[in-house]
Amino acid sequence: MGKEIPWSFQKIRGGEQLNLRSRPFTNVASLTAAGVTAARNPGALLYLSAGGTGAVPCLAFSDGTNWKQIAIGANAI
Repeated sequence: MGKEIPWSFQKIRGGEQLNLRSRPFTNVASLTAAGVTAARNPGALLYLSAGGTGAVPCLAFSDGTNWKQIAIGANAI
């Protein structure tokens, strides 16, 4: 029958918003391992605690094919 998907990941696949700080993903490999792929989640925006260049925090945006890295820069004014 396949692997049972945790309720929290069903919410991601359903397009519902989650507070990912309670269970942050570290990088794109951790997203893929959890079954959260760019193809299944077009338009998703996620926080990655070590996903940026140099293992720094960043955001990842799904364009429907790939995860695009968005660097977290200076504080907003």
